[in-house]
Amino acid sequence: MESIALFGGGGFIGSHLVRELLNEEYKLIVVDLSSEKIRDVLPHPKIEYLELDIRNDENDAKFKQIVDDSDLVVDLVAYANPVQYVDKPVDVVELNYHDNMKIVEDCAELDTRLIQFSTCEVYGKMGGRSDGNPVFEEDESDLIMGPIHNQRWIYATAKQLLERMVHAYGIEKGLDWSIIRPFNFVGPEMDYIITSPDEGTPRVFASFMSALMYDHTMYLVNGGTNRRSFTYIDDAVRAIKHVVENEGKQFSGEIINVGSPENEVTVEQFAHLMRDIYQDISTDGSLPEVEEISGEAFYGDGYADCERRVPDISKLERAGWEPEYDLRESLEEAMRYYIEKHEEKQIAK
Repeated sequence: MESIALFGGGGFIGSHLVRELLNEEYKLIVVDLSSEKIRDVLPHPKIEYLELDIRNDENDAKFKQIVDDSDLVVDLVAYANPVQYVDKPVDVVELNYHDNMKIVEDCAELDTRLIQFSTCEVYGKMGGRSDGNPVFEEDESDLIMGPIHNQRWIYATAKQLLERMVHAYGIEKGLDWSIIRPFNFVGPEMDYIITSPDEGTPRVFASFMSALMYDHTMYLVNGGTNRRSFTYIDDAVRAIKHVVENEGKQFSGEIINVGSPENEVTVEQFAHLMRDIYQDISTDGSLPEVEEISGEAFYGDGYADCERRVPDISKLERAGWEPEYDLRESLEEAMRYYIEKHEEKQIAK
């Protein structure tokens, strides 16, 4: 039975991937700081769960042994929230680059295949290629960041450097690698929900979901004019599974966009669609106010953004994958999960 180690396997993407892979003949080694999001499948005879922190150097030998015991490593470990990029940029680089490089080095030394998760943010701020094509192509699009004082880009540059080092280890040390660039996945267990704005700044879906359920303002950062392509987590996991299976080694040495280009929308349109759906499927018909706010006021000094992120998904299409969920279906599925949990809590009170 093939063994797969999932570092960060207890997070949003990892937890859904764990459930999907349990349907196959794999032994899973799941490493994370919390098992809360996979509590429904633990204990399980095909899962070994280890609560370990990659940032702790004392665990390096344990991580190396896990890599040695595995046929495939899936590395999902990252800080992935814009407020973190602004508030603690040094920590972002330490985790997203330095600590992840230890896994890359172990995989190269021990001849273990690596699927490294990156981000669509590596494409930067330009909204597509320099020739005006708005679609992000893995092997052709330039990766252009903003100026140094916009430290929002420190996350993207750390991930970009990690990608380049994975590629370099493939050339110099024979590492068998694939890199996945996610495009705005949404779904159950995506992010933490806040009951009031002073509890934190989750990503856009969770921010709007929190506002709808707990009746605080829905903030449109910089007017909500930027566009994003949202992908339902079930579609994403089906795509990732193709990369895991890697038939004919078609994804070895490849960077792969995972996204739903047809689900592109402005953040403002996204907010109003969530409001419409909330009224349709929630027993609470009230809606919060919507206000525009600057990026600096919402996230802090150093915030910046890009206009568009549209993925080219032709590599996955050639493997027989395509997204099944349109934007409304994606949001209905994701929102229903949070609404039902919220209403259950209200009844319990």
